[in-house]
Amino acid sequence: MIKAQILRKVMRLKKPAARQQAAPSREVSVTETLIRTVILVGLTLAFASVFRFWQPAIKLAQHVAGTSAWQELYSLFHIESGLGREQLILTGIMIVCFLTALAVQSIGLLVFQRIRKSRS
Repeated sequence: MIKAQILRKVMRLKKPAARQQAAPSREVSVTETLIRTVILVGLTLAFASVFRFWQPAIKLAQHVAGTSAWQELYSLFHIESGLGREQLILTGIMIVCFLTALAVQSIGLLVFQRIRKSRS
């Protein structure tokens, strides 16, 4: 009797299965993957060049490298030399540039897909 009541309660808690699955997305070709990769690398290098040539970006990187949180990274990774500090700053800049490029590319792909859907 108790087992039957527990079983009924458990059955009520289970979520109903989805009735229809969304249409599966199409496969991405090797060529399209290579093009996306080249675009991602190009965007990353373009954003990195901003940190090399645009004065406000340089000042921002210097400001971030001077924060106490960034100084904690030096101690966390046991970096004591000036070269090690420069390498960590460059690594941080490249990670930020890559993530920004990835976000821009993802937004661009979403916009491109919506344009493609609206035309069909």
